[in-house]
Amino acid sequence: MHPACDGFSGGKRGDPFLAEGSPPPTESYRARQAEYLDYCFQGNAPGKGGLYGQICRMARGGEVDLEPIRKAAEKVARREDTSDFSVAAFVRMLYLDRETHSLPLNVRALIEESVVNFKYWLDEPGEDKMAYWSENHQALFHSSELLAGQLWPDRIFPNAGMTGRDHLRHAESRMERWLDFRGRFGFSEWHSNVYFNEDIPPLVNLVDFAENDRIRVKAAIVLDLLAFDLLNNMYAGLFATVHGRTYPEHLLDGQRDSTREAAWVMLGLGRYESPGNFSGAFLSTSGSYWTPEVIEEVASATRERHEHRQRDGINVADGPRWGISYEEPDDITFWAGMVALIAPPVATGAVNMISDFNLWNGFLFGDLPEEMRGLLRTLASSGKLYDFAKGLEPLSRGIALESMSTYTYRTPDYQLSGAQDYNPGFWGAQTHMWQATLDDSAYVFTTAPSKLAGLGIDQTFAGDWIGSWMPRGTFYRNVGVIQYRRDANERVDSWVTSEYTHAYFPRNRFDEVRQFGSWTVGRKGNGYVALYSQQPTSWTGKNDYELIAPSPSNVWIVEMGSAGEWGGFDEFCGVISKAQVNIGDLVQYESPSAGPVEVGLTGPMRVKSSPVDIGPYDRWDNLFARQPFGETQTTIAIEGRRLVLDFEKPSRKLVARSR
Repeated sequence: MHPACDGFSGGKRGDPFLAEGSPPPTESYRARQAEYLDYCFQGNAPGKGGLYGQICRMARGGEVDLEPIRKAAEKVARREDTSDFSVAAFVRMLYLDRETHSLPLNVRALIEESVVNFKYWLDEPGEDKMAYWSENHQALFHSSELLAGQLWPDRIFPNAGMTGRDHLRHAESRMERWLDFRGRFGFSEWHSNVYFNEDIPPLVNLVDFAENDRIRVKAAIVLDLLAFDLLNNMYAGLFATVHGRTYPEHLLDGQRDSTREAAWVMLGLGRYESPGNFSGAFLSTSGSYWTPEVIEEVASATRERHEHRQRDGINVADGPRWGISYEEPDDITFWAGMVALIAPPVATGAVNMISDFNLWNGFLFGDLPEEMRGLLRTLASSGKLYDFAKGLEPLSRGIALESMSTYTYRTPDYQLSGAQDYNPGFWGAQTHMWQATLDDSAYVFTTAPSKLAGLGIDQTFAGDWIGSWMPRGTFYRNVGVIQYRRDANERVDSWVTSEYTHAYFPRNRFDEVRQFGSWTVGRKGNGYVALYSQQPTSWTGKNDYELIAPSPSNVWIVEMGSAGEWGGFDEFCGVISKAQVNIGDLVQYESPSAGPVEVGLTGPMRVKSSPVDIGPYDRWDNLFARQPFGETQTTIAIEGRRLVLDFEKPSRKLVARSR
């Protein structure tokens, strides 16, 4: 029985390790599940809850609220964007109801109708505005199709005229391929503080309910790896690192980090805040998934000190090396998951697939101006699209979430995390490239904003605080050098312009902020952050957190410190004020803590004349795990015990302490 759910046992078997002697969940894990479940149950009383909260109410045998279910069903019937989120919740409700019998018959009928009539993939008939393209949506569609087909194998699903068994077969191969890519390459939407919250629910559904053991175990492994990602990059309750995809409201004043609840339930890190969190509701009602104790122990051991290197994703040019083509529809959707549909090698195959499946009026491409859609079709049919995309490569390949090496350095008083040397001078969408964090409200980062013209791109995908022109960021322990410089490109510059760089430095969230010379220095508690700008800076008058440097080319330098390292804030400011900075072909910085730092727009970063490892990194590289990129077995070890996650078998195995 699942102690957190008053009788709900979750999946069929209750043991995703599928190995003799596999470890049970820890008492602390089950206690966190129960605590969040109670919070979710109480916070979603009839009349004041959301759709995901009804899952908690079902698991506890409580009365569900029809209104959020009805609204979600209407959205699904209209096939609006993010309908797949609702369908994942509906699928979970249907499976839970087989044990709890808590859904009134009319409510179950409404949910069942929504699930049976849904459009599960882009190769099915019917126009819609649903997003199939991104990594998280792919998992949601495939997981729900698989589990819906499993529920009713002989029933005809009206939209495609397929039986449930047909849908099950259609989804299984695609779902397993998605899982295999995550196991081998990590997440394309690296460290997303938004979309990890959408990746977790479909995986939990598979662990709890899928009858295919290979898929169940692989889904559990991906959840383990996601939890390992969180613990390696979280600080002060925030996923305080680079993000492949995020939004301004998830970064700025009063940050909303959608991974908080998952990190707390899975690892005991930070705190929970939302009673209706997508991942929180699924994790807290799962009887078959729990974070292995070894991962929990690593999370505890790294709370205050940690140095971590990690690599996620592949480069577009490396597709053939990994057996991924630029023409096959299922391969095109892989590239779509890393936002590479208009990268030069992929663009022609993508346009052909969009035409073949009649997707020009759908999500994303339906929002482009008609003249742009017509141009893409014409160029594809004439064989000229590759050259066109190549001429726009800072944009067309820039938005692709390619292979990225993350560096994270953590102490009790601060964390510095950044993307090492990632596509400098390219233009990205929704990216967040580095962050210096003192606590969950006092943190600093920079961007180079741009203005778009004639591209039909929503400003939420690249604007003042996310995406846009990417720097050459290079990081060593508590020091980072962030260089915004790029080559002129007449075609790109006619569409994308930029006038300045700026820093997010929320003065009102710090205990002290001082400025002298080219430095802005802040203190929060015992943690210090110093930010240098090559260009003169000024505070904008429209908010209390924006520090502007009025040139699109700029060099920012960050140095972090603490009372334990320097004594008082006066001492830290004193040594920073005397630090020499020279900027020419090379940036030369006399760091008070690291010593002489030297780096250019290309080539190595050197500290005390020795080169720093700025990647490409292994898949994982820290005191607890070392895994070459592309391998399919992850071993996480602490105090003589090893957790072995093997995608080939697949298996999750704990190797006990040696005597």
